[in-house]
Amino acid sequence: MDGPTGLTTLWVGRPHGFDNPLGKTDMEGEYKKCVTLINKWGLHAKTAFAFAKEAMKYESVITVEKGKKSADGKRMDDLLMLCAARGDTLEITAVGEDGEKALSSLADVVSSGFGEE
Repeated sequence: MDGPTGLTTLWVGRPHGFDNPLGKTDMEGEYKKCVTLINKWGLHAKTAFAFAKEAMKYESVITVEKGKKSADGKRMDDLLMLCAARGDTLEITAVGEDGEKALSSLADVVSSGFGEE
């Protein structure tokens, strides 16, 4: 038999339990805040990159929700899938020891319009 005999697994979507990354219902060190997108084009490639880059500075698990959609705040591609436009409200959740600091910083990034004019 010619060719490779191994199998490759391709995972599509989020891993089981993504919406509750630590598998707990009452998470200690969980911080949440709602922010409104004020920049002209909402969450596009540049702003999603800026958010993910800021989120990567923290150890906490960061999630962003828009309605029923949820995204890993450290993944630009996940953030873009939210299709968030100007005026949309995002709920940012940070879970971890540095969660409060992470949430404050990320909320500031969004509230400042990502530095766009």
